Amino acid sequence: MNTRNVFHAAHTGTGDILNVGSITIRGGQKRRLPTIYPTGCIGSDLRQRNYIRYLVERYNRFKQADTSFGQAQRRFSFAVIFKHIEAEFRAPTYFIPRARFEELVDYLQARIDGTILGKRNTARGQGNYESFDEYQSAHSGVEMALNA
Repeated sequence: MNTRNVFHAAHTGTGDILNVGSITIRGGQKRRLPTIYPTGCIGSDLRQRNYIRYLVERYNRFKQADTSFGQAQRRFSFAVIFKHIEAEFRAPTYFIPRARFEELVDYLQARIDGTILGKRNTARGQGNYESFDEYQSAHSGVEMALNA
């Protein structure tokens, strides 16, 4: 019986790189270093950054629910809201100055309220999100434990 698809390899690489003849196989992914935000931007304040993250996640859940109400969408992308924020505020989400925090919160809350689920909740008298103060009081113990 003839064997045609066989090759012999010797490990000549180091670490996560394996060289086999003219084929190079790279293993593992590069570790991503945490982003260091400049002082004075939303990303540098843990509470503000987490509240913005909460609103973005809330918006994504509400927007994704729009498809269950019969609104046809192509393909849902969680990253689109960040592009909309960047276009509106002329800066990446967490690099927006802290002085514009309230403006960003108002923008995200309006986006949440504008979804189909947001409109239904508003009509029923249900809240779509926690205010910053409510969020801060509900999560302050968790954040303090994370910072310790």
